[in-house]
Amino acid sequence: MNVLKTLDGYDGYLGIGNGGFTNGVQVIVDDAIYERLTGKDTYSEFLPTLNEGADRENFDTFIEAFCNRIPGTTFLSYEETDQQLKESFAQIQMLAWGLILFVGLIGILNIINTVYTNIHTRVTEIGMQRAIGMSADSLYKTFLWEGAYYGIIASVIGSVLGYVCTIFIEAATSDTIQLVAIPVMPILEATLLAVGACLLATAIPLRKISKMNIVDSIETVE
Repeated sequence: MNVLKTLDGYDGYLGIGNGGFTNGVQVIVDDAIYERLTGKDTYSEFLPTLNEGADRENFDTFIEAFCNRIPGTTFLSYEETDQQLKESFAQIQMLAWGLILFVGLIGILNIINTVYTNIHTRVTEIGMQRAIGMSADSLYKTFLWEGAYYGIIASVIGSVLGYVCTIFIEAATSDTIQLVAIPVMPILEATLLAVGACLLATAIPLRKISKMNIVDSIETVE
């Protein structure tokens, strides 16, 4: 029999460890080799299913005692396994959402800072436009559209990069690079959030600047 791999120091790794086999080893083989090594072509397996309302604590106690009486016997509860998987998934999901919110917050703050700074460094320009007759409505319309363009451009770039990242993430799980379904709703939500942040960051300082005296606006040192 050819030995493909030995696992040293992995007691319990395969589920039963070496319990009950004090100087023994575990060998992973297929059914044919198992029969050739042991002279047996059968093995015992129990798959108990509990009815609704059954006393789970007494059942677990009985199963543990049963496994202890028969060397090499192990017990696996699919219910406990499913619960552990759900808890692990919930933790991973919470960490993922935390990372998404953190990165998203940084992105929104960068957008707000860029647009806000853009308005404050153009106080003189705004004063000149008001001096030559631009109304407050026209001023708002011009700069709000500019803010919307910032948000749309940022959304397009972010959507493309996000879609590329999605393709690579799917490739990591399937070992195949292929196009995936476009996440339309997340893209729309991110676009609305980015455009809304740009409009808000434009409207707040613009409202303050539009109330300044025209002469003071022109004389402001940027």
